[in-house]
Amino acid sequence: MVVSSRAVAAVSLGLIGVMALASSSLGQQQDSAVRKSTTQSPAATPPAPATFGSIDMTAVFKGYDKVKVSGEEFKAAVMAKKKDLMGIMQQMQQESESLAKMSPGSADAKKIEDKLTQLKASNEAGREQAEREFALREAEMLATLYKEIQTMVARVAKHRGITYVLRVSNDPVTGSDPNSAMRAIERSVVYAEPTNDITKDVVQYLNSEYKSKGGVAPKATSAITPAPGSVKPAGN
Repeated sequence: MVVSSRAVAAVSLGLIGVMALASSSLGQQQDSAVRKSTTQSPAATPPAPATFGSIDMTAVFKGYDKVKVSGEEFKAAVMAKKKDLMGIMQQMQQESESLAKMSPGSADAKKIEDKLTQLKASNEAGREQAEREFALREAEMLATLYKEIQTMVARVAKHRGITYVLRVSNDPVTGSDPNSAMRAIERSVVYAEPTNDITKDVVQYLNSEYKSKGGVAPKATSAITPAPGSVKPAGN
């Protein structure tokens, strides 16, 4: 039996058509399965609703006993360095008085002048080194204290179900202090619900934890930690 080429071509086209239909059907089934899987996946957990609280960081720094003690230690170190530098300045004063009694250009006068030059250089170098060291020490101290406060703020906020804590100022605005009005105008937060203020809670827990770890009590007349650059060793 002889099969014509036309019959072979017809059979081939028929097979190609069947394969195309099968492929199309399989693709549709896969797409349907993907859509079904996607629609049946669990929904994403919605974020927690935003709840805002407030804190007066200035009041926290003033109320945290560790800040007061750290400020006392910092001030004592500054005063000790000032005393050392004042000793050099007193030597310079004494040498200057001795030089005034000498004959200008004499050998003894030249010795005193050389000593004065050395004392002045030593005083300048000591003052500059002290300023660098105390600036770094103060920055490290403030960074440590801030991190401790920040950690406690997070703990209190989570305990009270607060998701955001805004910084506010409870300083009063008075006519006797014009700057107080300007500071109030520049505040980012004009009003905060007092019941959501966590300042007192944070101070209470900070001091409780500080005391439980053996922290020493501040002096009765202790002041807040000085601002960066506000305390400098004596110079000439």
